[in-house]
Amino acid sequence: MQSQNIAIGIIGTGGMGGSHALNLSQQVVGARLVALCDVDQVRLASLALEVGQPRLYSDPFSLIGDPLVEAVIIASPDVTHAQYVLHALSLGKPVFCEKPLASTQKDALAILLKEVEIGKKLVSVGFNRRFDPWHQKLKEKVASNVLGIPLLWKGFHRNPSAMYNTGGPFILNNSAGHDVDCVRWVLDSSIIEVQSYGIRSRSSLPDDARDLLIVNMLMENGSRAIAEVYVNASYGYEVGLEVVCQEGTVSTLPVERTFVRNKGNKGVYVSDDFRAYFADSYLFEMQDWVNTLLSGTPFSGSDAWDGYAALVVTEAAGESLVAGVPVRPCYEEKPALYRRETL
Repeated sequence: MQSQNIAIGIIGTGGMGGSHALNLSQQVVGARLVALCDVDQVRLASLALEVGQPRLYSDPFSLIGDPLVEAVIIASPDVTHAQYVLHALSLGKPVFCEKPLASTQKDALAILLKEVEIGKKLVSVGFNRRFDPWHQKLKEKVASNVLGIPLLWKGFHRNPSAMYNTGGPFILNNSAGHDVDCVRWVLDSSIIEVQSYGIRSRSSLPDDARDLLIVNMLMENGSRAIAEVYVNASYGYEVGLEVVCQEGTVSTLPVERTFVRNKGNKGVYVSDDFRAYFADSYLFEMQDWVNTLLSGTPFSGSDAWDGYAALVVTEAAGESLVAGVPVRPCYEEKPALYRRETL
């Protein structure tokens, strides 16, 4: 990138797109927000007033093709991700894509092949837990071997209510990808077997709803992981993690800092907004991506291979959910472009 400040365009101005726009325009150093795109023109115009009146688009391909736009953030619905990533790659533009990288592993593989053809990493994927300070401290402690070899990853991922869909395979691809990426990153190993179980939490949900999921994973290094993903937890948004090692355990801490006493009760307030819960990580993630574009150094977060690997596992988990048996994820051979010392 030649510009002193990278000119960035964002596709999708909902929850995540709006947060990225505010961070880029108000806090991230080295970036200029020059374009926004959304089909919701009212929301688009409202956000534009807050972020410096960038160019506005209703057509994502026009934003990607704008010569002023040097790099693209994709925060549109999951099913659109792959086509926008591939178009940006065809123009040689770096992309930050919110998870999932694609809606199918076939589309994710097409992105990998295109990037390999280019011969340079241009795609970064928004698995933000890699930038959360508590997750980073936990990862550092596990990697230090002070507690011995990690044996078991145990995590929970809860949302107050399902926003789109209560089908198990959809939730696995849309939400559990965060947990899969975290497992691979923290345990520094690939997932070689997965078995998932689903629970319909309420009789008011459709008969095929599976809004509480338990995903058991076997790692290549022999360790195991258990992820609980519950999208209708009601009480708020919360993510927690403990890793059991040979000589002890290490856990993330709750993010709540305020203790309340009121009307015979005492406790902490739990936000229902994932953006507030992980606010620091989203800012640190975006700053790291911009730094990468300015310096040419590797992004500290997830790359296209990580996005592909997450989809391979979540699709296998979906197969397991339907079949009721363990399934072994089937990965393509990892191209040399994505090989590194740690996951």
